[in-house]
Amino acid sequence: MEMEEGQQVFTGLLKSFSPKDGYGFIACPVLFDAFGRDVYVNQDKVPHGACAGCTVEFTLRISTRGQPQAHQVFLVQESADDLIGAAQAVNKDYLTFASDMSHYTIVVYKKKRSRLGIDVDTTHGTAGLLVDAVKGGLVEEWNKNHPLMKVQAGDHIIEVNGVVGDAQAVLAECQSANRLSMRLLRGRLEPSNDDRSCLPSLQVVSWNVLAGAYASLKMYPNVDPAILRAPRRRAQVAAALAHLSADVICLQEVDCSLEELGLCAEYDSCTAQRPQGRCDRCVIAWKRDRLEVGTAGHRAIFFDDHPPPAAFECDPAHYETGNVGLAVELRLRSDPGKRCITVATTHLCWEPHKMDVRAWQLHAFFSMVSRFASPRILLCGDLNSQPRTQPHQFLAQGCRLVSAYQDMESDAVTNSNADVNPGGFAAMIDYIWFSPKWFSIRKRLHLPSCDELRAQANVMESDPVPTLLSAGWPSDHLALSVVLELTNPVMVMDDWDFD
Repeated sequence: MEMEEGQQVFTGLLKSFSPKDGYGFIACPVLFDAFGRDVYVNQDKVPHGACAGCTVEFTLRISTRGQPQAHQVFLVQESADDLIGAAQAVNKDYLTFASDMSHYTIVVYKKKRSRLGIDVDTTHGTAGLLVDAVKGGLVEEWNKNHPLMKVQAGDHIIEVNGVVGDAQAVLAECQSANRLSMRLLRGRLEPSNDDRSCLPSLQVVSWNVLAGAYASLKMYPNVDPAILRAPRRRAQVAAALAHLSADVICLQEVDCSLEELGLCAEYDSCTAQRPQGRCDRCVIAWKRDRLEVGTAGHRAIFFDDHPPPAAFECDPAHYETGNVGLAVELRLRSDPGKRCITVATTHLCWEPHKMDVRAWQLHAFFSMVSRFASPRILLCGDLNSQPRTQPHQFLAQGCRLVSAYQDMESDAVTNSNADVNPGGFAAMIDYIWFSPKWFSIRKRLHLPSCDELRAQANVMESDPVPTLLSAGWPSDHLALSVVLELTNPVMVMDDWDFD
């Protein structure tokens, strides 16, 4: 399309645009001075790829009501230097693995006729004891109360009550002392051909990358409009994902090609597009040199197609939110046992008053995933649910999964917007959940608290938590990432275990 000859061309900023509503507005200072309002733009005039924050050039027509309307609209392309600069500006503080969880400490007290409840191998190494099996007793009780620090077969006891460096001395201290402060190491202690100490691990990322349709000045009125530009934010997402270089990546609110996010060269993927013309989708991508799709394949699940039973006695429209889930069965190429894991991701509905919908969506998701895939499950996503809410309790109690950030959920922030509600919003609503029977955590990304985010922005304690979307971060959500070890080498699979 070319500009009509003789037409004056104006430059402005696409201030807002909603594909759902079918229109948006362009901020143009010259025309605002003339008309006292922003310029209306209809959906059919918006160039492909344009979103809030983009710079556009346009010609003008006046409506029958005397209001300015954009006619011919062209997208002003970002320069390569601008995109490189944006990628280099990504805040690496949000990409730091601050917690190495390969070492952990347990404390147990032996009482009369109580037993420790572990079998150990003293011949596996000179420096520590290899845990062969956990068989009830004090250690099993510890495991029930501390799921993130479970003692498991393949771990090594390297220190007991300060005794360290000699396996026989460590064993003697275990047998003689009543109070045992035991320091353990996950996985390999020293080179060995024993599979129990050389178990496969995976780095997993989950991230809501903020679709362009939702990155508007209406939602983020105090964010620099230049920060909202989709090409700029996509360059930053790609830089962050390249920095993490995870084996499995679960993304929500993806509205562009995976090539723009740097996920084509090394990754295979599957997607679930939201229905009824919505712009975004869920994506699971995995490194093709490490993983392959298992026999169960993948499934996209559309929650609108699975309304609750009639017993709920509610308006079916209440549950029609256009949300989706996605699951895939993957297999480690290097694993001689060909063990399969299920990776699932979802983005539950966001409306604050629809906690019951989120709970139903999660229950339906699990029910359908369990029909086709392995119970060695990782569930990642934006659940729009804070800790101790009904969806959270369903996963923790009904599904017997463990949140990778369980011990810091009350303080950690994964999503913030200083301009919603009185006082803004900041909380943990994104998660990585796993089955503790099959996985243990080696390390994880640090998640900041409200106080840390205020301190970084140099604002007062009484001020709202700053919006995460900023010059150094492309979304209002943080990325979560953990390194998980597949700890159970048993080949026989149990059935799914959830209520």
